[in-house]
Amino acid sequence: MRPKFFHPGSFTALVCVGALAFAQPRQGEVAKLIALGQQENEVMQHLDHLVNRIGPRLTGSDNLQNACEWALAEFQSYGLSNCRLEKWGEFPVGFNRGPSSGHMLVPEERELHFGTNAWTAGTHSPTRGAALLAPTNAEELEKLRPQLKGAWILVPSSAGRGAARGGAAPEGDAKALRDALQKAYDEASIAGTIHATRNDLVLTGGSYRIAFDKLPKTPSINLLAADFKAVSDLLAAGTPVSLEFDIRNWFEKGPIELSNVIAEIPGSEKPDEVVIVGGHLDSWDGASGAVDNGTGVATTLEAARLLVKSGAKPKRTIRFMLWGGEEQGLLGSKGWIKEHPAELEKISAVLVHDGGTNYCAGINANPPMVKDFEAIFAPVVGLDPEMPFTVREVQGLSPGSSDHDSFLAANVPAFFWNQKGRANYTHAHHTQYDTFDQAIPEYERNSSIVIAVGALGIADLPQLLSRENLKAPRSNRGGGRRLLGVMLDEEMQIDELTEDGIAQKAGLLVGDKLLKIGDTAIADSGELREAMQGAPQKTTVTLQRKGKQLTLGIEFPPVTAGGGGGGGFGRRLGLRFGEGLAIEEVTADTPAAKAG
Repeated sequence: MRPKFFHPGSFTALVCVGALAFAQPRQGEVAKLIALGQQENEVMQHLDHLVNRIGPRLTGSDNLQNACEWALAEFQSYGLSNCRLEKWGEFPVGFNRGPSSGHMLVPEERELHFGTNAWTAGTHSPTRGAALLAPTNAEELEKLRPQLKGAWILVPSSAGRGAARGGAAPEGDAKALRDALQKAYDEASIAGTIHATRNDLVLTGGSYRIAFDKLPKTPSINLLAADFKAVSDLLAAGTPVSLEFDIRNWFEKGPIELSNVIAEIPGSEKPDEVVIVGGHLDSWDGASGAVDNGTGVATTLEAARLLVKSGAKPKRTIRFMLWGGEEQGLLGSKGWIKEHPAELEKISAVLVHDGGTNYCAGINANPPMVKDFEAIFAPVVGLDPEMPFTVREVQGLSPGSSDHDSFLAANVPAFFWNQKGRANYTHAHHTQYDTFDQAIPEYERNSSIVIAVGALGIADLPQLLSRENLKAPRSNRGGGRRLLGVMLDEEMQIDELTEDGIAQKAGLLVGDKLLKIGDTAIADSGELREAMQGAPQKTTVTLQRKGKQLTLGIEFPPVTAGGGGGGGFGRRLGLRFGEGLAIEEVTADTPAAKAG
């Protein structure tokens, strides 16, 4: 109905005033949200509790369940709705890690720095034994056999992981030797095997695909390279060495039920349409899981708290999700998608924070999204001159190795924040240094504000985000799969081969199931990434084809550039890459650093 005293010439002014009046309350919400985030931010308190009181959160461990229940209680305390733990799957065996220690006792006392993979055997008690170098041929094995009982066996890197290789012997001979060594070790009841790390980082991985009636019994230790060299040099010089390890790993009979943590701020106008904010709650357990991904969990919690306390009333529902099983292949997010296919078309966006402690410096946007994103993020562009924010136009959103990839694969707009800053993510990622002190408080506070502002802005858009040309070409998918040139299902079976890719050139076929890269067993995408990271330029891939096991030779291109996030060949070169292969970090004393 026309207002009284209306004049046609005043229509434009009236519309502008009306739009401004509509925008004012929303601008007020954003301003209040930012002020709260700057003045009373609690993100570091969340992180402290998660990583210092609960600790590492391996999928299937007691700690992860404790973290799920704590996060659920936090969401409830903020006043969120529909808070719940939602089951996504089960693991056949649970695994927990207790205290561990290692020492050289003879010829001198020396503390040893090491790790063990998840789902591997512990010692049950302090276990002392002689250190022996692994035999490299059958003759050495027979000579050493009487000394094997209760011994710690050092396996040089040239011998491969888990058994020695006889120099440049043909693969058939090498396999025969490995089998003979394993049989001798089992018969003699050795204390365990010891492998050297490649540098000063102790990486943690592991496969959950074990059975409770066939649990691993012999410890396998990843000893810091410097310590390994000290022990092996003594042995090579003929000096007897005695070692003692106390490793309290233990298993729990499954099935172990696994859940995602979910909570919501209901939409005021379109509650059936959703914006998802989240990160993965699980971690590897070689440290406390601070930057992978405690930081993303903490910012998700704080974004939820800030939105509620600021009184924000988003038009669409904002759903907060903390997924499990990310490190084993995005299992929690994939599980949720599998159970909720009808909800996918109503998801406007998924915002995933899993890039460590560096600040959220930007977001990628397809052309139809750019103007909306520039308006949404305008309040945080100049929030701190030391932490600028940029909306970057791209032709297709890029998948990667985190939970946003699960949603992109289901044709849902999903985003992985572009992050920058002084933190060295590679130094902490899956290593013994993934601890609370790695987190940078000002970055965490800033990121929690950016995430909250972004979620509210997308929830208030007039329309759902466009799905037009949503994904980048499939050949651009990251991680070990991209480097190998394959697309894999959850059982590591090849669904698709990249034309002229490494795998295709090596003779792999669709339907082949990957088993090993070199001597390293791979049971999921995470293990594939780790195996690719450490693989030499020329190696082998072991696969299962129509019930038969085959081993094929593969050759990777020379190391000139690597995958994003500092993984794969980037880590081997000593670089962390951002968008467009722009170098974000150079690790000290690496080939890249030495080359300038």
